[in-house]
Amino acid sequence: MSTLREVAELSGALSDDDYHVLGSLARFLGRRRYVQVDVISRITGRSEDAISRSLRKMHSMGLVTRGSAGYSLVYAGLDALALHSLQRAGHLDALGVPIAVGKESDVYAGIVGAREVVVKAYRIGRVSFRRLKRLRTYGPHTHEWLLASMRSAATEFRNLRRLSAVGLPVPKPLSLRYHLLVMERIDGVVLRYVDEAGDPQVLIQQILDAIRRCYVEARLVHADLNEFNVMVSRQGIFILDWPQAVDAGNPAAAAYMERDLDNMIRFFRKRFNLVLDPDSAIDYVTGQAERNPLAQRSDSSPSTT
Repeated sequence: MSTLREVAELSGALSDDDYHVLGSLARFLGRRRYVQVDVISRITGRSEDAISRSLRKMHSMGLVTRGSAGYSLVYAGLDALALHSLQRAGHLDALGVPIAVGKESDVYAGIVGAREVVVKAYRIGRVSFRRLKRLRTYGPHTHEWLLASMRSAATEFRNLRRLSAVGLPVPKPLSLRYHLLVMERIDGVVLRYVDEAGDPQVLIQQILDAIRRCYVEARLVHADLNEFNVMVSRQGIFILDWPQAVDAGNPAAAAYMERDLDNMIRFFRKRFNLVLDPDSAIDYVTGQAERNPLAQRSDSSPSTT
């Protein structure tokens, strides 16, 4: 599978007509696996010979795949289409170096004018279909990974807009094209790599405050919170990665919130030897208690999880 950077370097070899062909293939995602040349010809208004030449070129570049029934997109082709769309809209001027590589997405630095941004490229399909169905309520019934990535990006974009609209500590979403999400860049350190927190009790209380605000003010539960998607910055705590978030009214919201807090409590117990009462934490973040729970440093107390 090509990286987004590798695809960006191919953009100069593609014409507007090539992008129209890619766009035609994208229209059929979720509807048919392969698209015939004559169908693309009718959509674009170009001759079948011209379409065939374009598809053969892009097949040699690894942007599309060919079968007995026609052609279909692969991730590299969707990357090229999404990058082109962002650039034409003025929402991305340049793609930079990779920042993080995850199981379901890659994150890159980017530039828009004089502004630094991040570009998140979803790569659903790196995990098993079984896990996808468990964590993603919108998951496909077949392995239609490109469509699933587009849906995941759209869901995160929508959740981030909902959260940032009321000033909550999340990255501000800037643009969305297909499976690429452009967000503001936040400089900081991922919690997993914070070894010295100054006062760990202050840090965990800042995290609980952030979770509480997301729940009380935006009515969202993260549902996959862990030490890898909490950013510690000079501006405070930011919570990242919201594609799987659930509404507070969802019947499963309470269980997801318990799991989120259990992950935080376990991390602080192991990393900083800090003990937090789970029940008090639940009451606080869900707005049932107004006062932050007290955390105590202990060298001998057993873990509460």
